[in-house]
Amino acid sequence: MAQPTQIAPLDLTPTGHLPAAVSSEQAPAPCPVFRDCNDPKPGHYDHSGHGALKVLDERECSTVLDAGMVALTRDDGPPRATVYIGVGEFSDLASVLAKTAELRRFLDQVDELAMRTFNDHRARG
Repeated sequence: MAQPTQIAPLDLTPTGHLPAAVSSEQAPAPCPVFRDCNDPKPGHYDHSGHGALKVLDERECSTVLDAGMVALTRDDGPPRATVYIGVGEFSDLASVLAKTAELRRFLDQVDELAMRTFNDHRARG
């Protein structure tokens, strides 16, 4: 009698490597200067990472808030990194952390406002 064939379970652990069926030409190399820059052209001087971080409205049509990075070339030195949140621009880590802490407090207040508003609405029938 033949032994039943044992098939090892499929390992779905991410490896960070492209599947063999995908050529390296299809996936652009990451920017060697800023890891969040999404410009795939080799040797680019201006760096930007737009579109990855955003919150959409309930219909998923309009952006409520977005964030990203830019670093544009300057005549007097290397690109200066800037992180933007919405229309605000921040040129150092401490400024970003202070603003995100403020946004967390703001969002907690928005949650409280929403709870009061919808509880009052339900109470009115």
